[in-house]
Amino acid sequence: MRLSKKIIARSILVVLYILLVVVMFLTGRTHTILIDNKGDPDGAYKAVKGMEVRVDSGEPVEFMKGDRDKFPVKAQKHTIDIEFFDGSDPVSFTVTIPVSYDYVLLSIPKYLAGIEPYMEEFDIYASNKAEAMQEESN
Repeated sequence: MRLSKKIIARSILVVLYILLVVVMFLTGRTHTILIDNKGDPDGAYKAVKGMEVRVDSGEPVEFMKGDRDKFPVKAQKHTIDIEFFDGSDPVSFTVTIPVSYDYVLLSIPKYLAGIEPYMEEFDIYASNKAEAMQEESN
């Protein structure tokens, strides 16, 4: 009987350690959010003329038409706050980044126009490969 209590206690400790590792992974995982303010070339949505964007409680960053900037973040859930320079009502929304994504591209004009998906995975290696292939062909 004494042996089974030890096994139960050790099993509980193993489960607790595994849960701790999972929690640390999810809360400590670093992602990069690329905020984009570019309009659609076909005119489906237009870039915002001027705005200030804050991710979580970070410093606000000014965006003009065509701007893109990056925000390194931890965890999966983030609040995006937007204040417009033209005096329009501020906008605030929450995004959840999948654990497997390192970089996400978040299009503010798409979000404001209600176009899905306004957030998508961004592969920095694919864009680097495309640039290298174009340089080789020249």
